[in-house]
Amino acid sequence: MTKAVKSKVDIFSLFYKNSLAVETIIVFLIFQILTGGTFLSFRNLSNLLMQGATCSIIAITMCLVIVTCNADLAAGRFLGMLGMVAALLQVNTKLPSVAVVLIVYAIALIAGLSHGFLIGYMKLPAFIITLTTQLVFLGINQLISGGRIVGPVSGVIDQMGNGYIPTISGTYNDTTLIIGAVVIIAYIAVTVSKEKKNIAQGLISPRWGKVIPKTVMISILAALVTFILFMHKGFSYAMLILFVLTLIVSYVSNNTKFGRYVYAIGGNTNAAALSGINVSKETMKLYVLHAFMVATAALVYLGRLGSATTAGGDGYEFTAITGCVVGGTSILGGRGTVVGAVVGTIFMAALDNGMSLMNVDASMQYIVRGIVLLFAIMLDAYANNRKAKTVQAA
Repeated sequence: MTKAVKSKVDIFSLFYKNSLAVETIIVFLIFQILTGGTFLSFRNLSNLLMQGATCSIIAITMCLVIVTCNADLAAGRFLGMLGMVAALLQVNTKLPSVAVVLIVYAIALIAGLSHGFLIGYMKLPAFIITLTTQLVFLGINQLISGGRIVGPVSGVIDQMGNGYIPTISGTYNDTTLIIGAVVIIAYIAVTVSKEKKNIAQGLISPRWGKVIPKTVMISILAALVTFILFMHKGFSYAMLILFVLTLIVSYVSNNTKFGRYVYAIGGNTNAAALSGINVSKETMKLYVLHAFMVATAALVYLGRLGSATTAGGDGYEFTAITGCVVGGTSILGGRGTVVGAVVGTIFMAALDNGMSLMNVDASMQYIVRGIVLLFAIMLDAYANNRKAKTVQAA
């Protein structure tokens, strides 16, 4: 009886850990067949990564917000408002791009501090606060724009959304190959070094049988992405921004006191407070970081479209939140990874891209997104229930 239960738990655990990979393979194959081979073309995959960059940047810190059992329903409208502010400043006042970027980040700082104060120090529900500011940001966007489309933008902002890293030779994307090779080598070196260090310190027993296959798989995936980009224009600045920010925030969440505090708060807020963590202060710091991330996404988004509209950013918070949950972030807090959130958001972008290529009706696209989110939430809830039963049984 005991062996049967253990086998069942192992099977579910294996499926849960690899559910995103299984879903991705199935969805990609379906779209490849139904689009007549267009979906997996180098051009479409490269465009897909560009399209998913904006929401993925938001998801980098949205993941940590959810980990702390909080939320941000205003991210999409905040992005749209910042994009409109940037477009108006550049187009109407002719301010230099650098000055515009600095002003956008200054506004983001104010918004992040406001959210952090109301949620962290005033202890107001994040759901209600960000739902309220969502309406405020939309109203400001409509007020300052007068309902007009403002553009086109140029300079640094345009490059952030549409620019590609120049080549060295000028004939082929050699910089893409160099960046890809450096990233893969660095990843392997860091992984091996970290494992050896942990073993030497006696923190873990040797587990090369698991580490090596995982490292090889991730390296192959990175090489595949590099090849896809190499075959179509190369690395864009948007992708480079996404990659660098993912690395930085992932490192911060895994290797700093701030990162440990975030997960501690999500695991048990009261216990975190009793252990000496200033929950209010850490929550404010997180919302400020998140606001800066949304501001970066707004500049990338504006640069990609070339102009700002009052509809800018509509629904982007939903895509980011869904991507986080699909990528393994628990809606109950305490669990989730930055990399998983980014991959999950790219998966959602692939879903939208595939349905658009198939000319699926907009109403059906909403239904499909909702079903995907529902499935991810149900899977997460089931995993949490099984974990709780296992703890009680022990």
